[in-house]
Amino acid sequence: MRALSVLLLLGAALALAPAPASPPATPGECSGEAAGTSRCVYRSLLPSAGIVASCRAGHDCRVGYYYGNPSDGVWFTLPEGMATLPKPEVIWLTSTLAQVRFDCGHPCSWSYFFEARRHRLSAPRRSVLAADPARLLMATVEGRALVVRQLFSGREVARIEREWAPAAWLGDVVTTLRFDPDGRLSFTWLRGTERAPVSERVSVPSVPH
Repeated sequence: MRALSVLLLLGAALALAPAPASPPATPGECSGEAAGTSRCVYRSLLPSAGIVASCRAGHDCRVGYYYGNPSDGVWFTLPEGMATLPKPEVIWLTSTLAQVRFDCGHPCSWSYFFEARRHRLSAPRRSVLAADPARLLMATVEGRALVVRQLFSGREVARIEREWAPAAWLGDVVTTLRFDPDGRLSFTWLRGTERAPVSERVSVPSVPH
């Protein structure tokens, strides 16, 4: 009986444990180039593959991925409405899956997802709040909804609408959001004009219904 009680308590503790924090951004290996430019390389754990950025200034960069020589980078296509890219924030979600994020002024942000082992690059994704590297999903803000999509295909798998507090951008009233190891999405949001905090855990599928 005592052993059973210990197992039950251990199971409850594991269920309540918070999900691991997102990996920190990689600082990159930076060096000067000709004509006043600098090059930063963000390496994956796959040999000779990763992300490369060539910048004239913090707001004027070419960014892409490379295999072999970083000088032979394949540059990202610019998001609609942007003439240049700022310096990226590169987060290796796994040893070979990177989120390459660009801050273009609150609330604007764009992310690309690059999978080095499988040679996969996503289209630019707007307003990504969290990513699930195990199931290749992302949670984004789209108007007045939280939308979960597949990273590479962009196909919608879930849409969440609530009585959100008034805000110019929905991300300002979603105070925390993460994908849990059990496949659920945990988030806290502010409700209505009273801005009362509400915490939820919802199941999200991996594929569209």
